[in-house]
Amino acid sequence: MHALIDCDILLYECSAVAEYPKDEPMKSFDFVMEVFKGKIEEILQRTEAESYSLYITGANNFRYDVAVTKPYKGNRKQEKPFNYKNLKACVLAMPECIVTEGCEADDQICIDQTEDTIICTRDKDLRMAEGNHFGWESGMQGQFGPKYIDNHGYLDLSSNRKKISGGGMMFFYSQLLTGDSTDNIPGLKGYGPAITHELLKECKTEQELFEVVQWEYESAMKDKWQEYMLEQGQLLWMIRERDEDGGLVHWSIPTFEEVVDAKEA
Repeated sequence: MHALIDCDILLYECSAVAEYPKDEPMKSFDFVMEVFKGKIEEILQRTEAESYSLYITGANNFRYDVAVTKPYKGNRKQEKPFNYKNLKACVLAMPECIVTEGCEADDQICIDQTEDTIICTRDKDLRMAEGNHFGWESGMQGQFGPKYIDNHGYLDLSSNRKKISGGGMMFFYSQLLTGDSTDNIPGLKGYGPAITHELLKECKTEQELFEVVQWEYESAMKDKWQEYMLEQGQLLWMIRERDEDGGLVHWSIPTFEEVVDAKEA
């Protein structure tokens, strides 16, 4: 097994450790490096992976151009921990490091996912990709997996009905409704976790998922539904492949045989 490690998240977490607790002196960079190496060892041990790659997002993320309704990640703070740049410089020099261009590390990880790899990240978005998944424990967020997620996936609603989680296509289509506030992706206004779960929980195929979501988009956006869904989908979708020229294959509105026209349903 080969571990595909989301280093964007790991860089931030490990460099932030030096500044915690806030009322104590900042810890040294050597301490930060030890934390980083320890986390890699922990991931390998818990996934039983024998090798790994470290993915870092480079320049020219296509999503900034796709986002029209709201700026992509426009609600994020720009500050990074003091040791972030130093740790990133060290990781960039490692032979295991892969820097993406034109897309996010998340996308390249999903492109590289095979039956012999395991995606390692705390980012829930990558769970829409079929295959093995693992998320390390951090703070109040417990360990996820190792777990295999099939293409259709699943949806879970929290006991307080305020949070939806899942994987595979079910999770992707749920995000088309709820959006993703972390990345400033709006989805459809008024579609929270509870109503979204209720709408999609019985869907058994991607066609069923699409028909439900198509109906909601048409009802809300009228004749602009396709344009708006395409924007939301391309922002939310984790790229799975490149074309023969190496270009990214973006999400497009699917077509199915005998798809029900929402206006006639």
